[in-house]
Amino acid sequence: MNRRSTVDVYLAASDAGDSVNSGFGFLVAVVPTLMFGAVVALVVFLIIRGQRIAARQRARAIALAAHYGFLIDASTKGPPPQRFDAFGTGHSRKVTNQLWRPGSTDSVFDYTYTTGSGKNQTTHRRTCALVALPFDAPYTKIATENFFSTLGQRLGIRDIETESVRFNDVYRITSDDERFAITLLDSSAIDWLLEHIPNGPGSVTFELWGPWLLCISKRMAIDAQFGFLDWARSVPDQFPDVLTSLHPITEQSPPWPT
Repeated sequence: MNRRSTVDVYLAASDAGDSVNSGFGFLVAVVPTLMFGAVVALVVFLIIRGQRIAARQRARAIALAAHYGFLIDASTKGPPPQRFDAFGTGHSRKVTNQLWRPGSTDSVFDYTYTTGSGKNQTTHRRTCALVALPFDAPYTKIATENFFSTLGQRLGIRDIETESVRFNDVYRITSDDERFAITLLDSSAIDWLLEHIPNGPGSVTFELWGPWLLCISKRMAIDAQFGFLDWARSVPDQFPDVLTSLHPITEQSPPWPT
């Protein structure tokens, strides 16, 4: 092979190498763009899919409310104005699908809140029933240990023991007024709370404050929420009648819904 042919081969090889490098550079530039576009497309798809699912769920809730004779607010809004611990926990607190009977202030609704952030973020989904009490209750909470993480500890409040060992094993009772809590949880109320709770004792948390009772359960299907509200409305009937005279309602807090 002469010198000229050797140079020609070298130049041809160089051109081929340049083409390969150019093609590789093109891929390096294009692939991230394609991947970004795919991620954006996936995110858009998931958002649209979520919106469609939410729309179907709202439509079904509205149809069921009409079927059972309930009113419904299917919008997303903040929690009720009552200062329960449940509504002071976490962030991004949202109420959806609030249901109530015409002329009543008692309602049931889906409640969602978030704790933590980033990789440690957790979304909690609950079903709550808010019903009126016939007496003015000092703040009292009946819950299983660690059922609801609270926004700090309520200073000066200790666990209250009842006459029932089984009840004390299931529930943790705290109250601003220990005498009220002991009166509230007489033997009849204790027996009922151990035997007539949906999904068993400890599956529902109770918060009393003023003329309101909040019953908190894990998220329920919309079909079950109508019955849960009727059950929650029966809870105040299980408490002693004497509380109406010992703790009369002197100031009615605003109803919710209005």
